[in-house]
Amino acid sequence: MRFLTVLTALTLSAMTFPAAGTPDSASSGQSPGHAPSQNPRPTPPLLLVDDTHKPTVTIRWKNKSDRWVLYSAPRPYAADAAKTTLGGNIDCFVAVGGTRLTKGAGHPKGAVVRVGFYKHDKGKPFFDGITKDTTFEIMLRGVRFNQPVEVHPDSILMHLKYDRGDMNACGIPGDAREQFNLASPDETLNDRIRPGIDARLGALDGSKDALGSADLRVEDDGSVTMAVRFKYPALRNIRDPWQSDLPGTFLEPIHFHVEFEALPLGVAPLDPRRERITVPAAAHAD
Repeated sequence: MRFLTVLTALTLSAMTFPAAGTPDSASSGQSPGHAPSQNPRPTPPLLLVDDTHKPTVTIRWKNKSDRWVLYSAPRPYAADAAKTTLGGNIDCFVAVGGTRLTKGAGHPKGAVVRVGFYKHDKGKPFFDGITKDTTFEIMLRGVRFNQPVEVHPDSILMHLKYDRGDMNACGIPGDAREQFNLASPDETLNDRIRPGIDARLGALDGSKDALGSADLRVEDDGSVTMAVRFKYPALRNIRDPWQSDLPGTFLEPIHFHVEFEALPLGVAPLDPRRERITVPAAAHAD
């Protein structure tokens, strides 16, 4: 069995899908937390992603005719440069690493996995037949590791990136190119994101006024499933001078990804309010 090396910080609410039997159905009956091992073995020293199993990516939304638009397919672990078309105007990839690591905010013992989306044609809308009230649902299933893990939904975040030329044309400042929507209401990624300027804290916490929700769980077979729902306005740049949420009235990102962090069984997550560490931020992964 091969394992894919995962960078760590030292080296650098729930979604409902169609019922079982439909193309994008997820296994049911599992609960968040971790799956206990039936035959305890020595724990490997480094948490790695098992790349012999391809995770499955699903994205869907309802169009103006109240019909589901759904794209779903397995993806190998690869860099964003190896993205391939998932459907419509959407290219997709799955990779290890992500924003939490490039900001120096990853757990020293953790592993970060992300699923990313790019516009296939930057001149066209990301999604077909949507309204300002459209909600998108993303699911990443079948992420496996070389040891039992536990996961925490607050580790989920969304990273968005905009085209510089389009930003200039829209009057958006150059330092607003990258934006972040987080599940956690407290996490500032080692103080390297700025709430209200380039980040919406708690935007994916599922509360009444949130822009979305995030769910993360370990299935009975030990694999991890991430499910994220978000409303279309979550894609608008906080500093876009045009505050309308109507499709076509604000600048869409050319890329966004959602990510989560997994930890070895029994390892506690970092407190987002902890004293900040001095790990230099790396160049962004995508």
